[in-house]
Amino acid sequence: MSVDRSPLVPVLSPGEITLERLDPLSAAAARPVTTGAAILALAMPTIALALRWSEVVAPAWLAVSLLALIAAVWLMLDRSRVSRPVWRAPSAQMLQLLLMVMTVTSVLSTLGANQAVRDDWAPLVTGIVLIALTPYRPAREIALWAVVHTLVCAMLGMLQAPWAVTDVPTLAYAVTGSLPVAVLGFAAAAYARSLNGSIVRWQQRAWAAAEATAVDQRGSVARSVQQQRITTLNLEAVPYLSRVVDADELTDDDRDEARRLARTIRALLVADVERGWAATLLDDLVGRHPHLNIVARADDPDNVGSAATLEQRTLLRAIGELSIRRLAATELDLRLRSPEGRLQVQWIISTPKPTVDALRELRGIIELVRGVTERSSAAGLPGRIALEFEYGF
Repeated sequence: MSVDRSPLVPVLSPGEITLERLDPLSAAAARPVTTGAAILALAMPTIALALRWSEVVAPAWLAVSLLALIAAVWLMLDRSRVSRPVWRAPSAQMLQLLLMVMTVTSVLSTLGANQAVRDDWAPLVTGIVLIALTPYRPAREIALWAVVHTLVCAMLGMLQAPWAVTDVPTLAYAVTGSLPVAVLGFAAAAYARSLNGSIVRWQQRAWAAAEATAVDQRGSVARSVQQQRITTLNLEAVPYLSRVVDADELTDDDRDEARRLARTIRALLVADVERGWAATLLDDLVGRHPHLNIVARADDPDNVGSAATLEQRTLLRAIGELSIRRLAATELDLRLRSPEGRLQVQWIISTPKPTVDALRELRGIIELVRGVTERSSAAGLPGRIALEFEYGF
């Protein structure tokens, strides 16, 4: 069993790899750090303005700067929530533009009065936000925006040089004005690259081990299917043949029984051939819990599950297993579709547990789904949980 990458899920390029996609649970655990960085980003201008309010010469520009900062922080916190789909490039670019607006307007608010460029708070806030983005955006993107913000801050530092109290070359103000965002931004990019690279190497080794295990167990799975056929023959066909051998003559009832057995065996063989991967998965999950009364239904007319990758199948199995073990699921409905090369998945899980408790039990798997799929949603219905997600969107 090879771990090939089917068209149902795109392979992440180096420019798309993020911690949120590689290890969604770690990214979710990092959200308190993101929240702390957001609070620090809001506290920095508050402290700076309290100490140097006399340098503010254009309160209107200061208001625009603070509004841009608040909007950037809100966007960062909103997009990092578990209930939101994985962060896409357009909203990430909007965040960077808001930071740039914040930087430019903060300089305009003190232009001519700020005589120590190194005391500008905007570059430091931008660097803090770049660090907070480490779990959610690719290292390459963070490095690119670190360069852009560094150049912008350098130009703004040179713009303020004529009003500075220290007589040093103009280039020195470009360095002092851009140093905070450069140091923090490139540190964030380096950390993201190192962390993501380590996780990618670990995952490659883990999937290689999973592939080897699947190959080892393929024979036992085939023997299990063959054993089911043999059991059916032993219970019905063999007793009938023994009775025919012992009988002196065949009756019409014997002929009718032979026709019935032939249809049964033919239907069994056809069902084995036509049974899709989704139906086989649900049968296996239910079969592992024979003491439970679970109704399982698979809706996969095009047998999309057979084209799914090992990673996708593993996720589907994990959802089903957790639903049985933690939610005491009474019904499992799995629907798979593949419009335009995308893999769409819908789980409807019936459970006796209250909706709030059921969602809490599945929180870990919901966070995982959010990180590895392009868009997802989890909703509580009366007596049921609906979990939908899509690859390749």
